[in-house]
Amino acid sequence: MLKSVERLNHILLIILNLVYVNFLWILFTILGLGIFGIGPSTYALVSICRQWVRSNNSLPVFKTFWKYYKESFKESVIISWIYLIGGTVLIVDLMHVANWYVRVALFLISFIYLLSLVYIFPIMAHYNWKGILFKMKMSLLFGFSCLQYSLVLFLVTGVIYWAATTFFPGVLTFLGISFLFYLITWTANQVFTRMETMDAKEEIEDKSIYHNAKENWDEKTKGIKISRC
Repeated sequence: MLKSVERLNHILLIILNLVYVNFLWILFTILGLGIFGIGPSTYALVSICRQWVRSNNSLPVFKTFWKYYKESFKESVIISWIYLIGGTVLIVDLMHVANWYVRVALFLISFIYLLSLVYIFPIMAHYNWKGILFKMKMSLLFGFSCLQYSLVLFLVTGVIYWAATTFFPGVLTFLGISFLFYLITWTANQVFTRMETMDAKEEIEDKSIYHNAKENWDEKTKGIKISRC
């Protein structure tokens, strides 16, 4: 009985913290005038979620959020602009292009775009890699090398948010952003752990996380290349 109460208390605490950081994300995005605030706010949110996923639950939420918000401000703003511009272009093209073949190509590009978008902020929070283009490249490699995780994430997220929109629309006001990025961060953490485990097992062969991701990418695209020949 006591364990059940403690478990329930833990779940409620997580929900309250998600509501809190959801509010902070909205607040700091607005304070940053939207285009200057959305990137740093998202980076801060993902960084906190990463700490929670890795069982560090004793963080002072506001202080930690503010710390991460300032930590990679410039880089977060630039990355958010790149993805916002790219997403806007894709949406406009999908709305106006009538050619079926072009639309199929745009849907494929949009899927690649989403894969990269899912992993870019978790990569920023998890690794100390340098260079925006390198991080974007790695986000795409991670997305494809562990495609099964990405597809399950899309499916689960779609079902949960469809159910929330249909039956409990008010919940999205309090958890819409934070819960989404908690799911993304949890999934990304599984992918990173898998890659790091592979790297540790193959340390003798001097393989890095980048090479493991690249090999998985090559394996998944090998069949496509063969079929084209």
